[in-house]
Amino acid sequence: MSSKILLITGDFGEDYEVIVPFMLLKAIGYEVHVACPKKREGDTVASSIHDINKNYQTVTEWEGHRININVALDHLNPADYIALVLPGGRSCEYLRTYPIVREVTAHFITENKPIASICRGVQILLSTGLLKGKTMTGNFVCETEVQMAGNTYEKLNYEGVVVDGNIVYGVEWHGLWAWMQAFMEKLGVSIELPPKDGRVKPIPGEGYTYKSLG
Repeated sequence: MSSKILLITGDFGEDYEVIVPFMLLKAIGYEVHVACPKKREGDTVASSIHDINKNYQTVTEWEGHRININVALDHLNPADYIALVLPGGRSCEYLRTYPIVREVTAHFITENKPIASICRGVQILLSTGLLKGKTMTGNFVCETEVQMAGNTYEKLNYEGVVVDGNIVYGVEWHGLWAWMQAFMEKLGVSIELPPKDGRVKPIPGEGYTYKSLG
């Protein structure tokens, strides 16, 4: 069975919302492919770092890390992947305009595969036109879009999570722990603390090296 998960992002995707699921899912043994339209393996996109400031009505934003693209979106077969991750950030505003992004996302919706969407990731989901009568959450700026598409928007705190069918929705990066916890449940992942044999042993994947001196 495949252990590949697809993550779609682009320039000014939210830094934590890209890096945390990528690292976490890799750590527990999944092969995570990061894709962006018109980018090839070896290219990069720039993330953005968002924060909350009580003096402003919206988030502040700075350029963040370089995110490595390790698969070409135009050439992959979505059937090879068991799940999809859609981080938020302003990248979602333009990513949804690409037919290939909508087509790939539609595959995961119609095939009822696990999907993790956080913040503005819901904009990509809605662009497929396949979701109506659902309950969702995300960044507050998406509330009108969710409702106009015929869905219900749950206004939750930053650590809020909504699970409706195969899709796990998170609000903001502050709740990444809860969002990933719910997504791992969808994937059927169970982690025991403390681990039975003393440590968590990831499944060696692409680029993985483990050396023990003990």
